[in-house]
This record gives sequence, C-alpha cells and structure tokens, in this order.
Amino acid sequence: MFTDKAVSKRGGNGKGKSPLWVRGLESSRTYDDDRALAVFHTDSLIPDQFHNTYKSKACLAPEKSLMLAVLHDAVVCFQDHVKARDKRKRRLFLEAEEWILSEDSRYLFSFENVCASLGFDAGYLRHGLLHWKAGTLATSKGKTSELKWPADYATT
Repeated sequence: MFTDKAVSKRGGNGKGKSPLWVRGLESSRTYDDDRALAVFHTDSLIPDQFHNTYKSKACLAPEKSLMLAVLHDAVVCFQDHVKARDKRKRRLFLEAEEWILSEDSRYLFSFENVCASLGFDAGYLRHGLLHWKAGTLATSKGKTSELKWPADYATT
C-alpha cells in the first residue's frame, strides 16, 4: 500500500489526483479509497473453502451413486424392452415398470425414495416415462396421433 509520501515522490499532478494506475484515488485516503483497494487484497480463506470451489459437483456419495445406477438400470430396462416378445426381456420390462409405477416409499430403494434422494421429481419422471411408452407403442402400431402431456406438467 502506498502512503501519501510515496504518492508525492512518484510525482502527483498537483490536483490531488493519484498517479497510481487505480483511477480516482486521491492522495488523502477516504472510505471509498479503502473500498476500491479492497478489490486487490488477498482473500483469507481456510483450505477447505478454497478446495470446495474446485471440487467436482458431479461427485456423489457412494449411496447416491448406487441409487443413480439403480434408477438408470430401471429406465434402460423399461425403454429397451418395452416391445419385447422374449419372456426374459418382457419380465425385465414388467419389473421395471412395476418399480417405476409404485408409489410406496417404505423401502430405501423404492422409486420414490431414489428420486427424492437424487433431487428428481418422481411424479414428473413417472409421467414422462409413461408418455414415452405410450408414444413408442402408438408409433409401432401405426398410429400417428400426437400425444399430449398432462396439463400439470405442460411446459410453456
């Protein structure tokens, strides 16, 4: 930080203006000067605060990673086997559909609890998957009627 002596030694212009590269600072320091120079002060952060700014937001706790894997597997089984004729694939689809449609939240890995833990709206995801299923089955049967979202989930 420069003092008034340092400013006058550097050759002030005589009008009270500082010759420093920070414009508008007067040789007599005021509250505004302190605020302007505060921008250039070092931040005092504890190491955890500093490292948290660089920590990946995508990093999940192991339990949440497992919940995401369960949800991903259910959606993949639901979408990949929706038109399955094979007995095993059809059973995978029906199990995934039953899990997705269940609104029971007594179990830790129920659809409702998994969505809540991951920050998803279970009802919205459920309606989206059912909408996708109806559209897929309609196009496979040759129907070209356009499906509509439920009014409470409509996007405008």
